[in-house]
Amino acid sequence: MRALTESDPRRVGPYRILYRLGEGGMGRVYLGRSRGGRTVALKVVHGALAGDPGFRTRFAREVRAAQSLRGAGTVPVLDADPDAEVPWLATAYVPGPALSDAVLAHGPLPEPALWRLLSGLAHALDGVHRAGLVHRDVKPSNVLLSPSGPLLIDFGIARSADETALTGTGLVVGSPGFMSPEQAEGRTVGPAADLFSLGAVLAFAATGRGPFGGGSVAELLYRLVHHEPDLAGVEGPFADLVRGCLAKRPDDRPAVAELAAAADAHREESGSWLPAPVVAAIAQKAEELLNAEAESEPEPERGPEPGPGRGSESRPEPGRGTEPGREPGPEPAPPAAGTGTGTGTSTPTAVTTVLPQSAPPPPTAVLPTPGPARAPVRGPAAVPRARASSTGVPSARARAVRVLTAGLGRPLLGLFYLVPMAAFLVGGVDLLSRAAEYPSLSDQTQGPYQWAMNDWWRVPATLLLVAAMAGLQSYRGRLLTVRPGRVRLWSAGVALYWIALIAVLTLHLLWFLFVENGYDSYDHGGEHWLWWVAIPVMLLGGGISPLVLVMALVRLFRA
Repeated sequence: MRALTESDPRRVGPYRILYRLGEGGMGRVYLGRSRGGRTVALKVVHGALAGDPGFRTRFAREVRAAQSLRGAGTVPVLDADPDAEVPWLATAYVPGPALSDAVLAHGPLPEPALWRLLSGLAHALDGVHRAGLVHRDVKPSNVLLSPSGPLLIDFGIARSADETALTGTGLVVGSPGFMSPEQAEGRTVGPAADLFSLGAVLAFAATGRGPFGGGSVAELLYRLVHHEPDLAGVEGPFADLVRGCLAKRPDDRPAVAELAAAADAHREESGSWLPAPVVAAIAQKAEELLNAEAESEPEPERGPEPGPGRGSESRPEPGRGTEPGREPGPEPAPPAAGTGTGTGTSTPTAVTTVLPQSAPPPPTAVLPTPGPARAPVRGPAAVPRARASSTGVPSARARAVRVLTAGLGRPLLGLFYLVPMAAFLVGGVDLLSRAAEYPSLSDQTQGPYQWAMNDWWRVPATLLLVAAMAGLQSYRGRLLTVRPGRVRLWSAGVALYWIALIAVLTLHLLWFLFVENGYDSYDHGGEHWLWWVAIPVMLLGGGISPLVLVMALVRLFRA
């Protein structure tokens, strides 16, 4: 994420812009927030392209394609306005790396992850094809890796199987090295073209290189059409499926349902499907998102948040935004260049022979909820506010909140300090009466002894800490729904709570030592049973409390 410059807008439609995520030939991608506090990724096209009627037609088609999908593994659109002065599209932000970035940074995926990758993409493509669409640009940079599975993004050049081509006859649209032979030759493209691209993506994920090597665009396209793929390093049944996908003739490629069934048979459901370095990268992005939310002051509520396609107006306008009755569909990923979250999608360029390589997209997606298709709703009920669905896997904010609520973020652990305090309260009644009967001759006139005998502070201090523990623990369960500023306030409150626990327990120990000193100084006194509470507290607490104090201070300053 990069800070905004003077050339960046501060508001797009109903969304306030926070940071720039990336930039490409088609436009820029921003991190934004709605008035209701939802974090979104905004794809805003370049002003020069906004004046091109042909581009507007393609962008409107991209929005329609994304909105028509509701299946697992694809990215639903939350809001869009293709008819605005500068067209834009909004999705929820997911801090998952692109497959291209993950493989280049951490190496090829292990075999269990490869089967999970195939399963997720096969189910995603099945939903795309059932909707009558052909993606036509399946490549590693258009696949996001999330904890729940891979997400297929960027429908910028997707086209209905029965729609007249808007790019003209004999023109090539796609990404060299991952497009199908029929796509490279400018022939009719059907769902089987996506399966060829899927095979190339799987080969890249397994080996870290494309199955047709590198070089110029012309060389890539020639090898793609005339040479067999290089699958060295892809082994076993997985290699057979990849080889079948990369068949030159579309009719020789397996059905997407067959691929999904084969992949599901090899899936391992236990544990995370991603390698540990990729999981760590996702956690880091989640932390960056939470920090970005915390640094921005929340806006006051101004009424209901606009639903899909309602743009910046509180009421829908004819010809603007999402059509009423449409379910949210997946988002075509926006362009980005040189960012740490993946690069953006360039505008699909129609050329006579070849198409320049598109840059990879940033991870701007939401986790969809698989479920049965619902009939379109018409009328006033068709325009409620769109909400990002969930697969049951924690969202970006949920993962970030989970980090804050681990360790010292569990106020109930303060019972380690509160239980000894309660013991001192109970045993202190007897100890005080005996200490008053046998005062220490050396201490009875000293300030510490007099302070210890005047113990009015112990009960309210302990009760306040118990109330703080209950309140913080109760509010802990609401952190996913409150404003980011209140999350910061809660985190600071937890830090102060731990500091107060250590301070009050230390005072209880000092109180005990001063009072017990007078009682034990007489022959008929002897050790009080509270020693058995004080000794472990001094031994264990003396070793743990300094560490807890340092952690609490760090948490307080970071909040």
